[in-house]
Amino acid sequence: MKASNPTYTNHAISWPRAGTLASKALHIPKKNPAKTITIASLILFLFLLLLVNVWVHIDFIHVGYQMAQLKHQEKMLKIEKRNLMILKASLLDDSKLQALAKKKFHLSPLTRTQIITIEEER
Repeated sequence: MKASNPTYTNHAISWPRAGTLASKALHIPKKNPAKTITIASLILFLFLLLLVNVWVHIDFIHVGYQMAQLKHQEKMLKIEKRNLMILKASLLDDSKLQALAKKKFHLSPLTRTQIITIEEER
Protein backbone atom coordinates (compact mmCIF):
# COMPACT_ATOMS: atom_id res chain seq x y z
CA MET A 1 0.00 0.00 0.00
CA LYS A 2 1.37 3.39 -1.02
CA ALA A 3 1.42 6.12 1.60
CA SER A 4 0.37 9.56 0.47
CA ASN A 5 0.84 12.91 2.11
CA PRO A 6 -2.32 14.19 3.73
CA THR A 7 -3.81 17.47 2.58
CA TYR A 8 -5.40 19.79 5.03
CA THR A 9 -8.16 21.79 3.51
CA ASN A 10 -9.09 23.59 6.71
CA HIS A 11 -5.56 24.89 7.40
CA ALA A 12 -3.35 27.39 5.59
CA ILE A 13 -0.39 24.98 5.59
CA SER A 14 -0.45 21.84 3.51
CA TRP A 15 2.15 19.16 2.87
CA PRO A 16 3.57 19.05 -0.64
CA ARG A 17 2.58 15.99 -2.62
CA ALA A 18 5.22 13.55 -3.70
CA GLY A 19 6.62 14.40 -7.13
CA THR A 20 5.66 18.10 -7.05
CA LEU A 21 8.13 20.96 -7.50
CA ALA A 22 8.08 21.77 -3.79
CA SER A 23 9.19 18.30 -2.82
CA LYS A 24 11.91 18.34 -5.47
CA ALA A 25 13.17 21.76 -4.28
CA LEU A 26 13.65 20.40 -0.76
CA HIS A 27 15.53 17.37 -2.04
CA ILE A 28 19.36 17.71 -2.08
CA PRO A 29 20.89 15.57 -4.80
CA LYS A 30 23.43 13.06 -3.50
CA LYS A 31 25.03 12.42 -6.88
CA ASN A 32 28.09 14.69 -6.45
CA PRO A 33 29.11 15.38 -2.81
CA ALA A 34 32.39 17.02 -3.92
CA LYS A 35 30.44 19.71 -5.74
CA THR A 36 28.31 20.33 -2.65
CA ILE A 37 31.42 20.60 -0.45
CA THR A 38 33.02 22.98 -2.95
CA ILE A 39 29.97 25.23 -3.02
CA ALA A 40 29.68 25.18 0.78
CA SER A 41 33.39 26.02 1.09
CA LEU A 42 33.01 28.88 -1.37
CA ILE A 43 30.03 30.27 0.53
CA LEU A 44 31.95 29.99 3.83
CA PHE A 45 34.99 31.70 2.29
CA LEU A 46 32.86 34.56 0.95
CA PHE A 47 31.18 34.95 4.33
CA LEU A 48 34.55 35.09 6.11
CA LEU A 49 35.84 37.57 3.53
CA LEU A 50 32.82 39.77 4.13
CA LEU A 51 33.29 39.47 7.89
CA VAL A 52 36.95 40.53 7.65
CA ASN A 53 35.98 43.42 5.39
CA VAL A 54 33.41 44.70 7.90
CA TRP A 55 35.89 44.28 10.77
CA VAL A 56 38.59 46.27 8.93
CA HIS A 57 36.08 49.00 8.07
CA ILE A 58 34.94 49.32 11.70
CA ASP A 59 38.56 49.36 12.89
CA PHE A 60 39.39 52.05 10.32
CA ILE A 61 36.54 54.23 11.61
CA HIS A 62 37.70 53.67 15.21
CA VAL A 63 41.27 54.73 14.34
CA GLY A 64 39.88 57.84 12.61
CA TYR A 65 38.01 58.84 15.76
CA GLN A 66 41.16 58.29 17.84
CA MET A 67 43.18 60.47 15.46
CA ALA A 68 40.62 63.28 15.68
CA GLN A 69 40.65 63.06 19.48
CA LEU A 70 44.47 63.15 19.61
CA LYS A 71 44.60 66.15 17.26
CA HIS A 72 42.17 68.00 19.51
CA GLN A 73 44.25 67.08 22.56
CA GLU A 74 47.42 68.30 20.79
CA LYS A 75 45.74 71.63 19.99
CA MET A 76 44.65 72.07 23.62
CA LEU A 77 48.17 71.24 24.87
CA LYS A 78 49.70 73.81 22.50
CA ILE A 79 47.32 76.47 23.82
CA GLU A 80 48.18 75.51 27.42
CA LYS A 81 51.92 75.66 26.63
CA ARG A 82 51.54 79.14 25.11
CA ASN A 83 49.63 80.35 28.17
CA LEU A 84 52.25 78.90 30.51
CA MET A 85 55.07 80.58 28.55
CA ILE A 86 53.26 83.93 28.84
CA LEU A 87 52.78 83.37 32.58
CA LYS A 88 56.46 82.46 32.99
CA ALA A 89 57.56 85.59 31.13
CA SER A 90 55.32 87.79 33.25
CA LEU A 91 56.50 86.21 36.51
CA LEU A 92 60.17 86.55 35.57
CA ASP A 93 59.81 90.22 34.63
CA ASP A 94 62.55 92.17 36.46
CA SER A 95 60.33 95.06 37.56
CA LYS A 96 57.71 92.67 38.90
CA LEU A 97 60.34 90.73 40.88
CA GLN A 98 61.74 93.94 42.38
CA ALA A 99 58.25 95.09 43.42
CA LEU A 100 57.54 91.68 44.96
CA ALA A 101 60.88 91.74 46.84
CA LYS A 102 60.15 95.18 48.29
CA LYS A 103 56.54 94.51 49.21
CA LYS A 104 56.57 90.94 50.46
CA PHE A 105 60.12 90.43 51.71
CA HIS A 106 60.95 94.07 52.64
CA LEU A 107 64.14 94.07 50.59
CA SER A 108 65.85 97.11 49.15
CA PRO A 109 68.43 97.54 46.42
CA LEU A 110 72.03 96.84 47.40
CA THR A 111 74.33 99.65 48.44
CA ARG A 112 77.99 99.87 47.40
CA THR A 113 79.12 98.73 50.85
CA GLN A 114 77.10 95.52 50.57
CA ILE A 115 78.74 94.49 47.31
CA ILE A 116 81.83 92.32 47.73
CA THR A 117 84.00 91.76 44.69
CA ILE A 118 86.16 88.64 44.56
CA GLU A 119 89.15 88.82 42.27
CA GLU A 120 90.53 85.72 40.71
CA GLU A 121 94.19 84.93 41.01
CA ARG A 122 95.89 83.90 37.82
